[in-house]
Amino acid sequence: MKKFEDLMSVKSEIKNISASEAKDKLNDPNVQFIDVRDKESFSKGTIGNAIHMDRAFLEFYLAEGSPLEKKFFKENPDKEYVVFCGVGGQGTLSTKTMQDMGVKNVKNITGGMTEWKKITK
Repeated sequence: MKKFEDLMSVKSEIKNISASEAKDKLNDPNVQFIDVRDKESFSKGTIGNAIHMDRAFLEFYLAEGSPLEKKFFKENPDKEYVVFCGVGGQGTLSTKTMQDMGVKNVKNITGGMTEWKKITK
C-alpha cells in the first residue's frame, strides 16, 4: 500500500496559495473558486461564488466527451481556478488531477476551509 506522505507528495508538483492570498482573489472576475468537498459540506457554506465539483467525479467533469463534462473549462481557458476542500488533502489531489487533465491555471488553498475560516472570523 502507498503511504499517505507519498500520496501527498504531489503537493510539490502543484501551485499552492494561502487562505489570505485566496481572499485577495475573491472578487476577481477572472478567478473561479472550486469546492471539492462533499455536497453536504458545500451546502453548509462555501467560499464566495464557488462551484461544487465533487472530487469523486472530477475526472468525469474534465474529460472531453464525458456525459458529465463541464464545458466552462474549455470555454474559459484563461480563467484562474482556486480549489479547496476541508483541510487541504482533497484539494491538493484535485488540483493535481485538474493540472494533469489540462487545466492550466489552477491553485490549491493550503489548509482548505479550515484555514479560510481562521482568516474570515
